[in-house]
Amino acid sequence: MSTNIIFLCPHNAAKSIYASMTLRRKAAEAGMEVGVATGGTHPDAEVLPMVAERLQALGHTVTAVPKLVSGDALAAADVIINIGCDHDELPTTEPIVDWTIPNFSDDPALAFAALDTHVDALLSNL
Repeated sequence: MSTNIIFLCPHNAAKSIYASMTLRRKAAEAGMEVGVATGGTHPDAEVLPMVAERLQALGHTVTAVPKLVSGDALAAADVIINIGCDHDELPTTEPIVDWTIPNFSDDPALAFAALDTHVDALLSNL
């Protein structure tokens, strides 16, 4: 049985995209089956270039396009991971797990490291 996880960040252009692709890769390496989705409350037009470059360097093909989170997507999730969205803007009453991640604009290395740490912890609890 697969666990469905949705990662949310306001712009769906950096943190949620990186977390989702990292979880997919690490789960596949561990032989685990997970469903992964993303969304944002105020999506940007494209994935943040530094995130796309980092993912490509890790071997990912980045085809994601930031999108608005929907109530249907949240309802389909077993786990909702929120990385900075205002809870009042999320169309759900389901439990939400909040991750605090530094801004990429402040310290990209620290942001990537924090996301990797959170994804590893999530994966070990699935």
